[in-house]
Amino acid sequence: MAEDGTELSAGEEEGKVRPDRAESALSVYGSGVRTALRNNATAYGFSITITSSYGLVNGAGGPPSSWETVSFALGAAVAFVLVGGVFLGHFRRGSLPESARVATMSGAVDLLSVSASVAVAYGLSRIGGYWAWPLTAAGTVVTYLLVGGGDILIARSAANRTSLAQRQ
Repeated sequence: MAEDGTELSAGEEEGKVRPDRAESALSVYGSGVRTALRNNATAYGFSITITSSYGLVNGAGGPPSSWETVSFALGAAVAFVLVGGVFLGHFRRGSLPESARVATMSGAVDLLSVSASVAVAYGLSRIGGYWAWPLTAAGTVVTYLLVGGGDILIARSAANRTSLAQRQ
């Protein structure tokens, strides 16, 4: 007798996983990984970008002082708030109601945001001196957010033209 009160068929032992359950578990696991990718892609891309920009400005100017590190963080935060304020003020609706398929594609297209932002960070990190720190951070954030908005447009187009990420 199984835990749920049903009779076990001949040859079935309690604790054994049937092939259909194993396939189902694998399917659930795969869906879980896809969800993690979809829900974290943008944050992961931004983490890569801001870390790289810090490394670029650090490499160009040598080890930072405490104040330079703080100004880097403040430059990033102020840029984020300013871009957010502009777009929240002009676009009253919240985030786009993207399908899971478009969200998955957007995560894949996020490479454009990362690439553009790191390129901007590279250029700004070459300024030299104190101002390289807040400007590199701010430029990285602004570029990432603005190019990231375009990522959704590209993802929508790609999702409509490809079978990638078809099943959600």
